[in-house]
Amino acid sequence: MALVDRVDEIATLLSEVDRSVELRQASVIVLRGEAGVGKTSLLAGFAHEAVQRHSSVHLLAGYGQAMLNSLASDSFQAVRECLRSLASSAQRSGSASRWQRVAQSFKENAPDWIESVPVVGQVLAAGVRTGQSYAASGGERTEMDSRLDQLLLLIEDIVTDTPLVMVLDDLHWADTATIDLLTAVALRVRGPLVLVLAYRSDQLKSTDQTHPLQRTVFKLCRYRPDTQVIDLPRLSPHDTEELVRRTVSRSNVPPGAVSQIVRLSAGNPLFAESLARVDHRSGHRPPQQITAVIEDRLSYLSADDQRLLETAALIGYNFEVDYLAQLARIDVDDVYERLHVLFDEHDLVRPAEQRSDLDRYRLHHPLFAQILRERGAANGPRWRRHHARLLQIIESEPDWDEEMYVRAAAVAVEASNREKAGPLALRAARRQFALGAVSKALDLARIAVQYDPCFATHALLAECLSAGGDHIASVDACAAGLATATSAEVPLTDVARLRLLWARNLRMTCQWSPAVEALDQLAADHPEPGEVLAETLNLYAEVALCGPTQDCERCIELCDQVAAMSTDPEVRSRAFGHRGLAHLAAGQPTEAERWLHRAIDVARSAGHPYAEYEAVHWLSKKTIACLEIDRSAELLAQLREMSQASGVASENPPHVRDLSRVLGLRGDLPDAANAFAVFADISQTTAAGLVSTTLACQLSEIESLSSPAAAEEFLDEIHRAAGEDFLMPNSRELLQSLVERLRSRPPGWSPVEFAAIEMGVAIDDARAADAIFRFDIPSLTQLRARPV
Repeated sequence: MALVDRVDEIATLLSEVDRSVELRQASVIVLRGEAGVGKTSLLAGFAHEAVQRHSSVHLLAGYGQAMLNSLASDSFQAVRECLRSLASSAQRSGSASRWQRVAQSFKENAPDWIESVPVVGQVLAAGVRTGQSYAASGGERTEMDSRLDQLLLLIEDIVTDTPLVMVLDDLHWADTATIDLLTAVALRVRGPLVLVLAYRSDQLKSTDQTHPLQRTVFKLCRYRPDTQVIDLPRLSPHDTEELVRRTVSRSNVPPGAVSQIVRLSAGNPLFAESLARVDHRSGHRPPQQITAVIEDRLSYLSADDQRLLETAALIGYNFEVDYLAQLARIDVDDVYERLHVLFDEHDLVRPAEQRSDLDRYRLHHPLFAQILRERGAANGPRWRRHHARLLQIIESEPDWDEEMYVRAAAVAVEASNREKAGPLALRAARRQFALGAVSKALDLARIAVQYDPCFATHALLAECLSAGGDHIASVDACAAGLATATSAEVPLTDVARLRLLWARNLRMTCQWSPAVEALDQLAADHPEPGEVLAETLNLYAEVALCGPTQDCERCIELCDQVAAMSTDPEVRSRAFGHRGLAHLAAGQPTEAERWLHRAIDVARSAGHPYAEYEAVHWLSKKTIACLEIDRSAELLAQLREMSQASGVASENPPHVRDLSRVLGLRGDLPDAANAFAVFADISQTTAAGLVSTTLACQLSEIESLSSPAAAEEFLDEIHRAAGEDFLMPNSRELLQSLVERLRSRPPGWSPVEFAAIEMGVAIDDARAADAIFRFDIPSLTQLRARPV
């Protein structure tokens, strides 16, 4: 696509590169715009010019693009592609020493990424393709770092003598694991790295759910104030006309067609280019929808080429040539020739990176792939038969990576192969869950349950739902899994684990009686000392601490039993933490401090990120309850760093909610309102009752500890924050509605009663939210009067 009217954007991008090179500092740029507005063309031109502009310091540039398939992109695909491009940039630089330096850095710092960059693997010693083989070959690294740590080490090592530009495009299709990885890189690298994150803004506007990229952009803007956010606008009518005339020669455009294309494309470069090419070839009036444009453009192909592209789209946005030849039953050399024509004459495909030894091509645009798949699916029998054949081809592959597991499951679904769809989806879901891609694992787990509703699939679905914070749905999934256990040979330990998860989610949804009944059954079935009984007693302790009748003495007694029985550091840490909170609730803050520190020490010694996060969070709650505000702020900052580094609690971080409260207690009401708006935005839509009651409780606290005037000022700031662009529409509406209702609160009001009567929150939910806010301490005033 020709680059038109992007002078200002190119200048901004290049100025960031100049600054990064000169000051040797990292720079983050967010580029966003609607589909087809020209992000990819702009980024390609920018990367090329940046390399030319800073050739004297040997600047290297890499480009990676997230891909679309039926279950979203495979984990880290965009990062892998960027690393391949970066390595190729170093190889083409003309400096053998620099190329060897980059290859050696991969070997020493990022062995697990070598298999993603074949050009590097070819340079290194034979067989050194994975982290495991490298360790076995006698390398100095004895324990493998995580993929995140390896990537950070690689980048930090390279930028010690070479500036880098890393461009990650189409991140609206990236999975959560990839987004978390890039967020950590953006926040932690300090050398001359320019990280450009590009995505379609229209893909993040859904009111149904918050896209994880939405949260990442806000996080970057907050914690990296120098982050450049560039909104790529549509072209003006004048520039759209210039683009059309560059696309096709004036003599081949019928009279009046240019103005018609300018009007119909409405400044979208991709639409304008597509409309211009279609009109150039047909002479007919351009269609009004981009789908019609693509259909019209495809209509100029022969029937055989159209069917070939439909089959290619069936394989994927990126498709293997060998696969296509087998499915189309055409000689592979003939397929290459036909793809060359589609590439050279029609610009409908383009070469893509190889996958192992297999050549791949990419369809011109995801919209083409989508329309081609819809066309192919219209012929159901042919579609299913091709997918059945594709499944056979995939199954014949000797070595599967994460992408292949997901791909095989999707193909089995399209082939209507119930026998294979369920087990394949289950295997793929387990692998994605282990990678931390919870949302993708959840999609696969749902498919697994649909096609094979057995104990294993229901159990994994429940685990994914619980990890994602949907405890109500997890309760139902646990119940469904337990129902299947009675008619199948399921190991007793697996049944016990699912029942523990069931009880935990019942407790999280404040269903106290069913939770206790589930725990009673577990204790009766597993009376012998062991991990199952220890976790059961731990949940009993939570009920004693947080349930409708608080019994601190009973909670402490149960925690002691758990600590003596279990060898699992996570279980022991939770027991110490619960004991600390029980002492806090009993008005013994000194004892609470001692046990909460023990919980942190145990979790930290085990190297368990979530257990450590949880333990530090408990201590922060204690400091808030005792009005140790400076300590609270320090601990919340620590929690934020832990979440960014390891990804724990990144979906719905409780430290954001607590940060708003601490800022409010400090009297920093504008920042407190901003933090609360973020908390409201990242909370699930089903948690509106929690948000409503929490705001009422926080307002009441400010009113009682400061003044009614301060409370009114806080409401004013919440109303202002509700208008911020980073919030989803439903979050704005909720906050604005809550502000209006809270302005009418009567003197001497009760936050819980007000939430239940005036805000429509169920009374049990309001009480639970109040307990979370107070952290189950009956009298904060009395506790705060005690010395620590």
